[in-house]
Amino acid sequence: MTVTMVSVSDTAGGAEAHTVALGQGMRQRGHDVLLYGRCPGWEEHGLGRREIALGPKWSRRTMASGILRVPLERRRTQEIADSSIYYMQFKREQIALTAPLSRRAPVIWTEHGRWMGGAAGRLLLAGYARAAEHVSRVVCVSEAVADDLAPVVGRDKLVVVPNAIDTRCYAAPPAATRTALRERLLPSRFHDRRVAIIAARLHGAKRHDRAIAAALASGSALVVVGDGPDRERLERLSGDSADVHFTGHRDDVPDLLASADFYIYCGAETDGTPTCVLEAAAGGLPIVAFEGDPGTELVPRCGGLVIADPAELTAERAAALLDVGGSGVAYVEQRHGRETWLDAYEQIFGECLR
Repeated sequence: MTVTMVSVSDTAGGAEAHTVALGQGMRQRGHDVLLYGRCPGWEEHGLGRREIALGPKWSRRTMASGILRVPLERRRTQEIADSSIYYMQFKREQIALTAPLSRRAPVIWTEHGRWMGGAAGRLLLAGYARAAEHVSRVVCVSEAVADDLAPVVGRDKLVVVPNAIDTRCYAAPPAATRTALRERLLPSRFHDRRVAIIAARLHGAKRHDRAIAAALASGSALVVVGDGPDRERLERLSGDSADVHFTGHRDDVPDLLASADFYIYCGAETDGTPTCVLEAAAGGLPIVAFEGDPGTELVPRCGGLVIADPAELTAERAAALLDVGGSGVAYVEQRHGRETWLDAYEQIFGECLR
């Protein structure tokens, strides 16, 4: 089977990591995998790629000009080689390219998050519904995502496959290992502190300010891993506090998680199944999350606490969290392991070829 992915993104995020993991997994299972476009991390794993002249990934800022380019970008599908399956995950590729490619092979989409609101969401929905007439399957990362799409796609095309992680990369470390990691990775002022961590793209929609407020309310140090457009504002918000440390983008997230005591999750309204929660739980960390955020149903299963306001994370409650560390490891291994996830995608691809 040949799986051809069409995806253009220059930002390292959860969807891009999902694409790389799926490409790696399908190749390891003996399938041919090729990407048309760009995806951070793709070539670093030795996966094949070809360029295709598509414009920037759609956003509220680029959508109007992107819609005007649709006829041109549809013609550019002629540059894409024949394949067993075509796979897409971003709205521009889904809306613009599904119809012409579906005449050559089944097209599969993955939906990573809840449907966006506002005028942009309504504008996209009409085009999405038309494109969905030509898609074979839409893989949703949660039941909530599937519920959003059912009115415009139809339940017969929807299948839920929760996000997964490579649990081999995460482990609850012995105390001596955590101490060594702190000494190597964290500021010296954090070495003897209770340390919270958050690892996510720094975007206003994620509302990282809640994590900063909760950590400070609990008397914990906070490590903020990641980069993005909201970094400058967040650094101003934290002021000169010695209790908040920004690392920027890092490739050693498993080690940074292992150096911490608990994880604070702040989700955007459109998030699906948050892989950051799965990674933290697989590393033995208890989780703190906020009421109303997508994915918080995972938190009780992974060991943790859901709060309504940052001030609710008192020093006493933060200290009590440390007693439940490690309780989410088995759950993540059983329900969100990489091999089960790959089995599901391989089955979906195979069914669409019959």
